[in-house]
Amino acid sequence: MNESPTWLRPKRWLAFFLTLLGVCSFLAIVPVSHESVEAASSIQAVAAKSNSSFIDYLREGAREVQVTGHWTSLLPPLLAIVIAAFFRTMVGALVSAFAVGSFLSYGLNPLATAVLGVNDFLIRPALSQFSILIIVFLVALVGMVHVMAKSGGLDGLVKLMDRFAKGRRRAKISIGLSGLFIFFDDYSNSVVLGTTMQKLSDRWKISREKLAYLVDSTTAPVAGLALLSTWVAFEIYLLGDVAAEHGVGLSGYGLLVEMLPLRFYCIGTLIFVFMNSASGRDFGPMLNAERRAFHEGKVIDDSHQLLAPKVEGLSSGEAKPRWVNAMLPICILLVWIVVGIVILGQNRLASAGIANALSSLDGWRAAFGAAVYDPSKGSDAGVMPAMLTAALLAGAVAVILPLSQGVLKARDVLRSYSRALSTMWMAIFILAMAWAMREICDNLGTADYLIAMLGSSIPLWTLPLLTFLVAAVMSFATGTSWGTMGILIPIMMPLAAQMGALEPESFIIYLLTAAAVLDGAIFGDHCSPISDTTVLSSISSGCDHIAHVNTQLYYALATVTLSGGFGYLSVAHGMPVWLFYVLYPAAAFAVLRTFGRKATAQREESEELANSMVSTLR
Repeated sequence: MNESPTWLRPKRWLAFFLTLLGVCSFLAIVPVSHESVEAASSIQAVAAKSNSSFIDYLREGAREVQVTGHWTSLLPPLLAIVIAAFFRTMVGALVSAFAVGSFLSYGLNPLATAVLGVNDFLIRPALSQFSILIIVFLVALVGMVHVMAKSGGLDGLVKLMDRFAKGRRRAKISIGLSGLFIFFDDYSNSVVLGTTMQKLSDRWKISREKLAYLVDSTTAPVAGLALLSTWVAFEIYLLGDVAAEHGVGLSGYGLLVEMLPLRFYCIGTLIFVFMNSASGRDFGPMLNAERRAFHEGKVIDDSHQLLAPKVEGLSSGEAKPRWVNAMLPICILLVWIVVGIVILGQNRLASAGIANALSSLDGWRAAFGAAVYDPSKGSDAGVMPAMLTAALLAGAVAVILPLSQGVLKARDVLRSYSRALSTMWMAIFILAMAWAMREICDNLGTADYLIAMLGSSIPLWTLPLLTFLVAAVMSFATGTSWGTMGILIPIMMPLAAQMGALEPESFIIYLLTAAAVLDGAIFGDHCSPISDTTVLSSISSGCDHIAHVNTQLYYALATVTLSGGFGYLSVAHGMPVWLFYVLYPAAAFAVLRTFGRKATAQREESEELANSMVSTLR
């Protein structure tokens, strides 16, 4: 008998309302360190970006509400997360959260709220240069993958990788290692890796949830750790100002290198990914997904809703497997992303009158930094123009190859490439709504409220752990990692200095606090359901978005607990740094051995373990 839709089940509605009521009641009584203030300035800042007289007229009549430092600023992201969890609908979750955020911003006038909310939070961000470029980049890359599949390129790539990935474990390790290779940017990492590895993971009956986890958990962590990436360029920009202000005696890059061994969450995530892949043990919802894929051959559950078409549905027809039809476009894409970033950065440096030579690592770092932050304009600029150029060039190569080989006709190639646009509407909508949630959180002062909860009367050695938790919650609630870094670095680093962290005997606390901000921001970046990187990982992996968030969250929380306890807390309290690299792998191994089971085991054993875990959590 078919089950009724989740939104028609009374028990789910009851659990939903009780959960929401409980969380809201808790937030309403939690003390903060300062009084609430009006958010008029943020609303006026948004208003200044609009030239419509009708919209201005509506805005004048809109009620301005007190939200900064107030618990209601958490309602939109909280509502999105709770609805997604209970009713498994991302569209309903985001639309509901959007409506609540608009009413909190502009009052209870339905006309004013609808017009102003759609204009300020949805249309304006979606029509920004960055948003347009990333949407075109995504469509171009998916179009390229369609052509690669039709021309036999992906089949050839799978056969080529089968020489190394002989078995489920090796396949998962190979996917993880491929994620380490694309270290220079998180967007390109998630999209390229997910789309090209679907067939390999399907070949070995690896669930799409596990593929999305492997993609998402190597994307931001490796980009944050690499000494040359768009992430590092942004981090250096933030840390440089703080280091100069406090007279640390180190540049932003020097500070980043010093704290590299202290990036416990990023390093811990990568360790957990490969230990999980090598052991073949899973737990929680991921175990159920892996059991389903292995025993039933269903890499995608029948009830899942995908944001992008299934790559396995893109038949190569009569085309023979040709690995060059996939490998060459991918190599050109990766090389030209790096080249494009460097050219873009060099041009921006030249426009600012800054000479820069690429004969040293410092010169390359400066070029990457200028690609992220334009020195001539003094603002964030982004590297999407370089990435889009690379995607279009690689797509052209993917089109030319089968035409020159006589494998496909021009009509078939164009049809395959253009198919990406017609299948990406839902993905584009989810991305646009995720960006809208970010704007709403900025407008309501969600970050200000979370910072106010931290307080200042805390022991110095607890500061790194509390900073890590605040950054993790903030990035999870707002869906933005760079925004979290940009807000917390100028706040938490001066706080650490005020509390005495610049003293020689306490300087490691200063470094740990900075590392905690960066790592906490990355947690939210690859776990939040409203993070664009999380959405892109779901899209590229062909995985149901809510299923991806649900399965990955258990592993991320395990990593948060272990890295927080053995890293930010213990090291700050005096434990040697090297001991983390002994205790963390041992603890991760213990977690996998205690709670994990292999996908090849019997289903009854899986269900027994799942019930045991639920009972333990209760």
